[in-house]
Amino acid sequence: MKVLVTGGNGLIGRAVINKLIEKNISVRSMDLVKSDINDIEHFVGSILDINNVNQAVRGCDAVIHLAAKLGVKRTETHRLETLNLNIQGTVNILEVCVKNNIEKVIFSSSSEVYGDQNVELISENCPRNPKSIYGVTKLAAEEYLLAYYYYYDLDYSILRYFNVYGPGQVAEFVLPRFIKALMDDKQPVVYGDGSQIRSFCYVDDIARGTVLALLSEKSDSEIFNIGNDKEMVTILDAAKKVIEISGKQILPKFISFNDADRSLDRDISKRVPDITKARKLLGYEPNIFLEDGIRKVLESGSILESWIDPMED
Repeated sequence: MKVLVTGGNGLIGRAVINKLIEKNISVRSMDLVKSDINDIEHFVGSILDINNVNQAVRGCDAVIHLAAKLGVKRTETHRLETLNLNIQGTVNILEVCVKNNIEKVIFSSSSEVYGDQNVELISENCPRNPKSIYGVTKLAAEEYLLAYYYYYDLDYSILRYFNVYGPGQVAEFVLPRFIKALMDDKQPVVYGDGSQIRSFCYVDDIARGTVLALLSEKSDSEIFNIGNDKEMVTILDAAKKVIEISGKQILPKFISFNDADRSLDRDISKRVPDITKARKLLGYEPNIFLEDGIRKVLESGSILESWIDPMED
């Protein structure tokens, strides 16, 4: 089997590629920047160029589609680019997959498609009500996957990732933002009172769930939540945990939602996945605890200050 991974140089892409290599699966990475991972094929190009996509897909058996414009603040300030890349780019992938008789497409969606849910755990059956541009684009892309399945019999698995973190992530996301602050001997900034609830998932667990979906016939034409349901924490407690693990004598800094990336009326009060379906059908189980994951990121010393995007001003 040969697998194309779009967004192969990103946080999740690199972790997925390493998991595929562990299973002796042939990999081709497609991204705007060449990855430094050895023993794989590299294709540098944009998913917005359908000719590039066709060249990248040709000769592959399956596609793991991770390429997207990410981040709530970033996608709100680059709305048209986000709509174009996350929707049209996905359609380009699907169109080329049909023409090249690709066996299966694994699509990286997001918990952002759910918006704010008044439930203990968010299951795949919860209503979809995105509150961000990013969430809207992921939901639209999901609908295209369903359409290509119904009309062209293109098999798929949709994976809704929850609260991913890991080394090399951009400090726009809450947990890497806290870690970056501590690395720079600064106060981690908490918006509001920090009572929002999350359950963070280390990138290696996300990657393992992705590869399980690729290889399992039980994942065909299914949607899965992929995340960690074992450690629910408030945002404030997450900040305190990062401080504790860092060993530094620093206190969190509280600021108003008026200065936040996401306004209070669009904030998500609780986001914890129900992963029963992934456990049952895929045998998926997250096994990296939050303290261990934070420690891995701190030890790596690798959190990016800002996005690196050759196509972005």
